[in-house]
Amino acid sequence: MRCFIGLPVPAEPGAALGRLPLPARARPVAATDLHLTLAFLGERSGGWARALWPALAGIAAATPAFDLTLPAVDVFPRAGGRVLAALAERDPRLLALHGAVWRVLRDAGVAAETRRFLPHVTLARLPAPTESNPVPGPWTLPVREVMFYQSPPEQDGYRALARWPTGTD
Repeated sequence: MRCFIGLPVPAEPGAALGRLPLPARARPVAATDLHLTLAFLGERSGGWARALWPALAGIAAATPAFDLTLPAVDVFPRAGGRVLAALAERDPRLLALHGAVWRVLRDAGVAAETRRFLPHVTLARLPAPTESNPVPGPWTLPVREVMFYQSPPEQDGYRALARWPTGTD
């Protein structure tokens, strides 16, 4: 199965982001699929994935709930990109969560990402490279749970296979 670990976008901030105007021919991401990816895992077996879940549950429980600021919406990863995204601040709490998830993944034999972590929420895919035209926010993403998602190739959207609440505020 194709899978990833992420932070879901709750209904209210998702609806606010969904009200933003999109460029012509943009393909919006469904509100129920909005998330911030912590780690893309590619193709993995279900057994391999489930073996990670206790450690991921522990990481979530040890992470106090927090609010993440999304200061702007713009093309991603830079001008000329083909994704419209809500850009997230590189908050130390988010970076600590990201690092903890990747320590578990490295212990499980997953090669570390070579690209710098650029936290964002994909809102739409664009038909062609697009110039930067930032829409200032801010929006708030409440971080209250960590989810393990499946991205089934035969259907649109993602499926949550496991979810773990963060610790208390």
